[in-house]
Amino acid sequence: MSKIIRRSLPLTLITAVSALFFIGALNTRAEEKGNPAPGITSVSISNQTVELSLSLNRPFEWRKMKFVSIRTFQNDPPWFPPTRHQLTFGHNEPGMFEWFQWDFIELGKFELTGEYSLRASTFGGRPIIGIFNPATNLLNFDGLDYVPSMQTPGVAIKTSNDMVNWQSIDLSDQVPREFTWGEPITVRFSLEDARQGVFMAEITDN
Repeated sequence: MSKIIRRSLPLTLITAVSALFFIGALNTRAEEKGNPAPGITSVSISNQTVELSLSLNRPFEWRKMKFVSIRTFQNDPPWFPPTRHQLTFGHNEPGMFEWFQWDFIELGKFELTGEYSLRASTFGGRPIIGIFNPATNLLNFDGLDYVPSMQTPGVAIKTSNDMVNWQSIDLSDQVPREFTWGEPITVRFSLEDARQGVFMAEITDN
């Protein structure tokens, strides 16, 4: 079942994030777990363009994450762009992880040993401990640091002059398919598109 979060802001107070109005169903799964709900974190206007920073505040879920190494590796053939290692845990099958390295995928099993830690082993391989550090937003796995990313939920920007009837603003495919977990995303639209007086960010969690 889809859940929708809405955050709106009058253009007359566009630089005052504290002037946010809260609309719609706010009892999301994140709030039920005590986590902060999605929201507008900053707004700026430059050259008739509105730049909106949205904090999605998705809960940390291993199976929904993709971890990409900070370090890059030489590709084969070497004139191809550098590659990065990638990890997923329970993404396709519970208890199984996939480890993309260079041009092959290594499979194995894993079990959680804590909210932010796990023990993994490839088939016939040695055990590997993975620890995610929320303070640095990095997963350390087999000596490498990995950045977590997730699929971006549905994001729409709407405008209204009465806060009852809303019209969607064309974002022109600005919303990324994935975002770095724990970091906000930025969308931009013309100030003219929000001329009716109030705009709203709508986040749909499927």
